[in-house]
Amino acid sequence: MISSRIQRIILAFALSVLMEILLWFIFTSVDSDSILYRLSVALGGNFIGGGYIQWLTFLAFFWGMFEVLWNLKLNKKERKFFEYPLLPKEEFQVLETSEVNQIRIKVAEYLREHKNETERKFYLINLINKACIKFRSNLSVSETFEVVTAQCRINATKAESGHSIIRYLAWAIPSVGFVGTVLGISQALGIANSGEIEVITATLGVAFDTTLIALILSLVLMLFIHQLQEDTEHLHLDIEEYVVENLINRIDVN
Repeated sequence: MISSRIQRIILAFALSVLMEILLWFIFTSVDSDSILYRLSVALGGNFIGGGYIQWLTFLAFFWGMFEVLWNLKLNKKERKFFEYPLLPKEEFQVLETSEVNQIRIKVAEYLREHKNETERKFYLINLINKACIKFRSNLSVSETFEVVTAQCRINATKAESGHSIIRYLAWAIPSVGFVGTVLGISQALGIANSGEIEVITATLGVAFDTTLIALILSLVLMLFIHQLQEDTEHLHLDIEEYVVENLINRIDVN
C-alpha cells in the first residue's frame, strides 16, 4: 500500500509539473491584455511571481483525486465478491450446521490462496469466515448476528480512518491558498512606498488568485470525497445485509 501511495504521489507531482509548464508557456507567449494571459496568471503561470502557491494547491488536488479514485476502485473490487458463489442465494434454502462449516472451510481456503493481494481488504469474505467460526463455537444464531453487526461497524470505521490523508489534503488546499494571499498582501505592503500602482495591484491580484483557485479546487475535491464516503458506507451496509440475509437468516439449528 505504501508503494502504491508513492506511485500516486509521483503521478500527481508529474501532472502538476506538466500543467505548470503549459501555464508558463501560455504566460510567456500570449499578449498581456488577452484573457488567456489573465487566466494563466490566475492558475499560477507566473511561477516566479507567486505561481508556486497555485502549483502546490494543484499538487495537493491531484494527489487527493488519485487517492479518492484509488479507494473507489478498491470498493468496486470488494463488490465483485457479491458475485462469487460464497453463500446460497436461492429462496427458502436453509443451511444445516455441517453446511456452515463447509462454507467456513471454503472461504478460509480462498483467503489463504489470495493472502498476497495486500490491496484488497476482503471485507465480505473475512466477515463470512468470522461468522461461521462464531456459530461453530456455540451454535448461537443471535450471537453470530451480533458478531456480524459489530464487525461491520469496525470495518466501516477502519475504512473511514484510511481516508484521513484525503481529508488532510482537502483541508490543506485552502490553507495553502490562504498562505499565498497573506504572502501576496505582505509583498504589496512592502512595495507600497514605491508608488508603482500597477505593480501593487498586480501583486494583490496574484495574492487573491491563490485563495480563489484553492477554494475552487477544494470544492471539487470535497465533492468526490463525499461520493467516496457515500460509496464506502453503502458498501459496508450491503455487506452486512448480504451476510445477514444469505447466512444468518438461513441457519437451521434444529
